[in-house]
Formats: sequence, structure tokens, C-alpha cells
Amino acid sequence: CPASTLDQALSNRGKWSKESKETYRQTNVAIQRVTEALETSFSFNTAIAALIELTNHLYSVENQAHATFGYGLACLVKMLSPMAPSIGEELWEVASKNGYLAALGIECHTLSNGTSGVFLQSWPVLDESALKKHSVTVVVQVNGKVRFKLEDVDAEQSQEELLRIAKEQQQAQKWLFDSSGMPKNITKLIHVPNKLINIIVK
Repeated sequence: CPASTLDQALSNRGKWSKESKETYRQTNVAIQRVTEALETSFSFNTAIAALIELTNHLYSVENQAHATFGYGLACLVKMLSPMAPSIGEELWEVASKNGYLAALGIECHTLSNGTSGVFLQSWPVLDESALKKHSVTVVVQVNGKVRFKLEDVDAEQSQEELLRIAKEQQQAQKWLFDSSGMPKNITKLIHVPNKLINIIVK
């Protein structure tokens, strides 16, 4: 079961791991894509592709006790249901009966006889603040030529911080340092946020 409710987890969002942030982002990307596909373009292929991507991500999550994982599962079942109603109902029933949804703090709407089906539930609400990537791959150029990449760096890094990280990479020894190990003279930095940094050296 989840270690906390989703609301409790959201109140502590700044301390989430990269994995939990990415799970929350991937879930909201799927919400956006599936909602648009079903409301605007009526493209089931687009909706199914988004659900497959979310499913693949959830399979890769290691910390499945974090509330973002349960949130992703619950949203996945809700969004799957219009296209696979029988499977959706069965999955929702299992999650309801074993207390998983209650542990997440997800309110389940029920009929007067106490039954709770997936089609009684509200559609997932998009959190636009979650759509922003928290980690990116930044290309490092030296004098305009691609030399290496910085994988999985925090988004919105300053050019100074990116330069520091770049200098720490093993590949940097060849391009940013001379034969004696002294740093080359950097005359200019060109920074395209979240995409590349071009280091101009003499």
C-alpha cells in the first residue's frame, strides 16, 4: 500500500525523488494527451499510445510505495476504462476492495447500495504544473562542435552550473584542459536553456 495519501505527498513535493517527480509528470502528460484525444480529435490510437507509455513507465518504477505510483495507477485505470470497460471495472474493484485507493486518500463515489464502479468516478484532473521536465539531457559543444552530453541534469540549470558539471566529466579533459591538465581559457559561453551549452575556448 502507499506510504502516504496523495495530498500528504503533494504537500512535501519539494523532497520527492527524481523518480517520483517523473512519475507524477508522466501521469499528467498522459492525462493531457488522453483527454485531448477523446474530447477533441477522437483519436483512440493517440489515447492508447499515451496509456502504453504511462504503463511502461509505471513498470519501471522502483519505489512503488510512493503515492505518485498509486496516483499513476488510479489515473491509468480511469483513462483505460472508456476503451476497455470490463478490464477497467475489474481493476477498479480490486483496488477499492483491498484498501489501496483508501490508503491513497482517493475518494470513491458509490451508489446507494454501496457499489463503486470506475464509471462513477471523476475523470483525472490535469495538473499543468507537473508537465515541466525536472531533468534533461544537455548537449555540450566546444567551439561549436558537439563533444559530449550531460545526461539527467536538473532542468533550468544556470550556464555557470552547467559549465562546472561539464568540467567534471571525463570527456572534458580532452576539450577543456591542455596537455598539462590546466583549464583552457574560456572566452565565451552560449547557453540554450535545457538544450545545450557551447563553450568557446582559445
